[in-house]
Amino acid sequence: MKKFVLVMFFSMIIAVFVGFNYLLWERENREKDIKSLQDINASNSITINALNRQLENMENTLKLRNDNINKLDEENSTLKKDLERLNQDNIKINKLVEHKSEVINYLYKNDQPELITVPIKEWAECISAGDYESAYRTWYVSKEDEKESLTNFTNKYKNVIKSIKLKSIEFYSENIDKLDKKDIFLEGDIFFAVELDVKLAEDNVRSDILFSEGDNRKIFVLNYNSEEGKWHISGLMEREVP
Repeated sequence: MKKFVLVMFFSMIIAVFVGFNYLLWERENREKDIKSLQDINASNSITINALNRQLENMENTLKLRNDNINKLDEENSTLKKDLERLNQDNIKINKLVEHKSEVINYLYKNDQPELITVPIKEWAECISAGDYESAYRTWYVSKEDEKESLTNFTNKYKNVIKSIKLKSIEFYSENIDKLDKKDIFLEGDIFFAVELDVKLAEDNVRSDILFSEGDNRKIFVLNYNSEEGKWHISGLMEREVP
């Protein structure tokens, strides 16, 4: 019986020892596994960080390329607009050169320069007679020329101007670059310095009129309408006399 008890006791001790050793072995293995997992996790973290840096670099590179593409697109758009503007300028200049050639040919073929002043004379006569529609046509020969309505044109003279008489008319030979509104007259063909005797309507109360009572010195700009074969007034401004 004692032997049995001793055997059981030693068996229990051995079992406890074996179990304890197993637990130690299991702990060591778990620590190794944990260490291995930690190493793997650290390695993965390093790899992820490296990939994140690569991704960030790629995003920066992509952003830089997109910025360059946008910049090139803007420059291309600007160049296209500049090219279109230059083409329009060329078309405008070509038309202007063609028109000036027509004017020169007219002047060569017609040796009566006083004919050019006819629109100015007719304008003054029509305003004095109250024939505003005919006066309107001394400015606007065709529909394409019209820059204001007949009503607006008439309102500038009706019940404002009683009469206009031409006192003198001569070619304006001074440099138009000296004029305050030279941009308005850059496309003019011929310029005249005109002295007018203006009588205002007695019941006129407007302050925005184009003329004053008595002598008025003006510069008239005339253009040649080659399709109609007519000269017309295209501009009017105050002439400063030194």
